[in-house]
Amino acid sequence: MSVKSKSYNEMPDFLIIGAGKSGTTSINNYLRQHPDIYIHPFKEPNFFGYELYSYEDFVNKKLLNHYKDSITELNSYLELFSEAKEGMKKGETSNSYLYLPDAPLNIKKHIPHVKLIAILRHPVDRLYSRFMHLCRENRQPDNTFINCLDTDSVWWKRNDLVPEGFYGKYLSRYYSLFDSSQIKVFLYEDLLTRPLETIKEMYRFIEVDENFTPDISIHFNKSGLIKNKFINKLIGQNGLIKNFISFITPLSVYSKLKESNLLQKKLNNIRSRNLKVEKLDGGSRQLIIDEVYKDDILILEDLLHRKLNWL
Repeated sequence: MSVKSKSYNEMPDFLIIGAGKSGTTSINNYLRQHPDIYIHPFKEPNFFGYELYSYEDFVNKKLLNHYKDSITELNSYLELFSEAKEGMKKGETSNSYLYLPDAPLNIKKHIPHVKLIAILRHPVDRLYSRFMHLCRENRQPDNTFINCLDTDSVWWKRNDLVPEGFYGKYLSRYYSLFDSSQIKVFLYEDLLTRPLETIKEMYRFIEVDENFTPDISIHFNKSGLIKNKFINKLIGQNGLIKNFISFITPLSVYSKLKESNLLQKKLNNIRSRNLKVEKLDGGSRQLIIDEVYKDDILILEDLLHRKLNWL
């Protein structure tokens, strides 16, 4: 079998392309529960954004933090789907596909008939949630959120901060390359207010049985400030207990543990109780809408033929 034939047949049937901090981790989990869907536990391989990148490319583009967590070779990427059973719909989630400039063309090159799922959150709320997430990990760009208005700051230089919220700009690339029937855009508020209906709508789009009901009681990857640093050091996302278990446990067993909904639910409940969420004041929120995202929101509304009430 030629590489070209193999790549097409074993490529994913659908991709979740972002945006970050908009529920993609939860969606990834809910879709994985479906018996007719295969999603590898490796989330965010970023293949279509970084295909054929070398170590030097990551260094030159100041993306070294993505180097170890990304797959750049085709055969390694295809291995992610090698355990999918015949007839299963294969997919993966990489938030970077939304904004990385090479991603749309690479996706079109490899899988022109793929289905694309995007879930979008109000861009200011998404940015603030990202800020709170980085605060949780003590990796915040600075200590003052309103500094995101400074276009010369790191807030504008990192893709995961201000730039990721320009949804209209990024999705325009996809709509120019793919038929609109291949793209399905959901809103984060729909996932919050009618989660089951939203997931079943995704099932219909992917073309699997929509009558399957997933466990949607777990909310993944919450953001907030750490209340007790000692507890977080033990059971946080990169806590000592998690790292110790992954070190002493065979990979196949550890993967099964990560997939356990019961275990995930218990861990998420403990982690959530150890987070304090501080709300963004309305004045700052509106200022950032007007100064940063207003024009792009209007582009997005035209693109989706939908009034978003985000302004």
